Amino acid sequence: MITVVVADDEELIRESLRLILQTDDTITVVAAVADGEQAVAAALTHQPDVVLTDVQMPAMDGLTAALALRRLPRPPRVVVLTSFSRDEYLYSALKAGVDGFLLKDVRPHELIDAIKVVARGEAIISPSMTRTLMEQFTVPHEAVHARERLKPLPQEQRTILALLAQGLSNAEIGARMQLSESQVKVHVSRILRLLGCANRVQAAILAHTAGLTPPAVPS
Repeated sequence: MITVVVADDEELIRESLRLILQTDDTITVVAAVADGEQAVAAALTHQPDVVLTDVQMPAMDGLTAALALRRLPRPPRVVVLTSFSRDEYLYSALKAGVDGFLLKDVRPHELIDAIKVVARGEAIISPSMTRTLMEQFTVPHEAVHARERLKPLPQEQRTILALLAQGLSNAEIGARMQLSESQVKVHVSRILRLLGCANRVQAAILAHTAGLTPPAVPS
């Protein structure tokens, strides 16, 4: 069972998210709260697998809450709900180690799938959204620094990182590179360790910042 805390200051959205998630038998919402402070308190009490949080909330906004959640003794996975017009907040959250983001117009089945993906340790990355973020926020000196950080990676792992940055799952990367899903998982763990990244989202941002693109590989 995947346990989730939902945080949104609008009651209608908060309850809608609860109802949507609980249509799946493998997900249970253990708390639905109205601000970031309550989200952190609920995470301490319930120790959920995932916290799904809005960005703009009173008392403590979602970005501040996400940072606080990452510092807990048992940090949950954190997914930020946002509108595309406020992506500057989202970019900061991703750099701080948030595990993914979704737009508020996400379809119900996509929301459920996203929670499951994050709960098993992968990340929610929309390729088009991530590309836009990188184009908006990447500056030349950051690109140079990012390319330096990628130098220790052998070519196979650079290709895996490039595919990861496009939003592919471990299974999809394995299919592209003729590797098993477990082999890809081992490679991803090594990539994160070599790059000093907390999760796949941070690694994807680094890859985009460096301008890393995958070579043509057999499908």
